[in-house]
Amino acid sequence: MLALDGPELDDATARFLVEMRVGGICLFGRNITSAEQVTQLTRDLQDLAARHGLPPLLISIDEEGGRVSRMPADGQDWITPSQMAQAAAGDDAIGVAAGIVARRLRKLGINMDFTPVADLNNNPANPAIGTRSFGTDPETVARRVAIAVRAYLAENIAPCVKHFPGHGDTAVDSHLGLPVVYHNRAHLDRFELAPFRAAFAAGVPALMSAHILYPQLEPSNLPATLSPLFLTRLLREELGYTGIVFSDALNMDAIAQYYPRPDATVMTLKAGADIALPLGDMATQQACLERIVERADELDLDTSLARILAVKEKFALPPLPADPDRERADARLAAEVACRSVTLVGKNSLLPLSGAEARPVVVDFELPVASFVEEGRRAGPLLAQLLGERWPNLQFLTTSALVPENEAELVAAAREASVLVVVVRNAQRVPAQAALLEKLLAVQPRAVVVAARDPYDLSLAPAAPVRLALYGDPPVSVRALVKALFGEITITGQLPVKVN
Repeated sequence: MLALDGPELDDATARFLVEMRVGGICLFGRNITSAEQVTQLTRDLQDLAARHGLPPLLISIDEEGGRVSRMPADGQDWITPSQMAQAAAGDDAIGVAAGIVARRLRKLGINMDFTPVADLNNNPANPAIGTRSFGTDPETVARRVAIAVRAYLAENIAPCVKHFPGHGDTAVDSHLGLPVVYHNRAHLDRFELAPFRAAFAAGVPALMSAHILYPQLEPSNLPATLSPLFLTRLLREELGYTGIVFSDALNMDAIAQYYPRPDATVMTLKAGADIALPLGDMATQQACLERIVERADELDLDTSLARILAVKEKFALPPLPADPDRERADARLAAEVACRSVTLVGKNSLLPLSGAEARPVVVDFELPVASFVEEGRRAGPLLAQLLGERWPNLQFLTTSALVPENEAELVAAAREASVLVVVVRNAQRVPAQAALLEKLLAVQPRAVVVAARDPYDLSLAPAAPVRLALYGDPPVSVRALVKALFGEITITGQLPVKVN
């Protein structure tokens, strides 16, 4: 499965895909500019395969909801709240959200989604998972993963559960380095493996590996993606999993800084993966494919091919026709899930806010490049617009969440405010942001603190009159936040994780 450079299937790329006999395409934000464009792209890709006698392509995407979405500007209303937000809204919201995403992808000609995330977020400092997880309790997360899998299957989209055997208890982002987890097998059985077992029981057709080192379990010191112990002995032989196994992206530094990409491609297939994701530029991806051909006699390609063709036969279906009524209904459902997910942590001695505030001030900590799984969508402009409609005299101030600037201006504005709303992002992991938050709250007692991403940030403001968890800031969640601030909805969300 390869990645493309841009939003169109040009002649050179078409020749490459046919000559290399590519089995699938993984779409990213750079491949999507509008719903009409990506529908044409997926149609062109499948037509190309059919004209040249190739099986239909698996066309996949990372559409998790929340902060991980590839949707274009005209698809923003269908970005569902994050998995953690869905959990906060209640188990039924998980199936609703998965159905929304699945129907949307079917309309666009996409037949596989790299979701649900089955990782337990049992490390609050985890920079890679956070609100992408359904929570921390293994039994609860297992139940929620199974709900999501069944909802995708009901809409004929292939879900791909990730990241096996568990990426939750890490403090390193595998895009940047190789995480090491020192758990033993008993811990893995009790915690990390429970959601994967539930996904298998629900019939999940695909799984993605994790680039994680488990030194107490892997004697060869190989990351799980490259380890026969994990991908064959544990996954296939002990757990009895029979679906497709994907490597995670092999251009991530957890792998790339230790293994040349062509070598890693062969290693993951030898370890038990059926489909490698080399990614990168076309020349690098071609080198990886050629290395597979060179080493084919070392690989069990026929068994993998049988698994892949079975999934293609079931899920490589024609796109759903446009259905404006259904799309409007799905947009409403996504908004309802978002409204139900907003969570009050602790007391409320300030809400609802009034449109008659004399000097409302909002301080928005922006994450310009939040993480490598995100596509750079900014929530601040929409928040400023919606609050400005209610507060014509709003002072909306932004600063970097990573290196906060204009501190004196922000503190002065907070001191003079009639009410202060502070929107934090990853403050628990950024000491400078946490310090500035403390200063803002020290000068303004009438304050609302909003954790726009990980709810753990709220532990930094125990005395704030109002603390709200949003679990991610796609447009539906930003709109829900504004409604919650002004009492237009009842705040009913429940924390899926523990906040100190």
